[in-house]
Amino acid sequence: MDKRIKYGQRQKVSTVRSIISGRETILLAARRLSCEKNTIVRWVRKYKQYGANGLRVRNGSYTGHFKVRVVCYMLRKGLSLMSTAIHFNIPSESAVYRWVKTYERQGSAGLLKETRGRKKTLMPPKAKKKTTEAANTPEEKLAALQKEVEYLRAENAFLKKLDALIQQEKADKAQARRPKPSRN
Repeated sequence: MDKRIKYGQRQKVSTVRSIISGRETILLAARRLSCEKNTIVRWVRKYKQYGANGLRVRNGSYTGHFKVRVVCYMLRKGLSLMSTAIHFNIPSESAVYRWVKTYERQGSAGLLKETRGRKKTLMPPKAKKKTTEAANTPEEKLAALQKEVEYLRAENAFLKKLDALIQQEKADKAQARRPKPSRN
């Protein structure tokens, strides 16, 4: 289960407004809400930059070009992760951190390629079955039927052995439950 506490829009706005008005400090608000001080700092900065809409929870996907632009802007201006995330209205600086690490390892090409979801695998084309009855010779039909009979016999033998093992296991458990006679 997710251990992070979720805060509602109203709670965030009222907390930020009480900090801006001077009724409460960031540290007191963090203690009252049982959260990190940085969380409150982020809320205040987003509120100052975007207003109450900046505190809304957004989940989004970003294009590769946007990611490259964000990382290049951050590196060029020498901004922190939090400042960059707030400037581009990205919900958490951890996303920016991942983009920077990818950029350092793979360059802009690493950010441009789509990495979400499963990797696409090329499946070999399925062999087409013969659909026409006239093409099959009687020998092929006989061989196919013999093969099927052999498979079914093996399957039947397997199921019989499995059933015998299950019965033996039940018998062993029943015998283990019987009280042993005393040696008096």
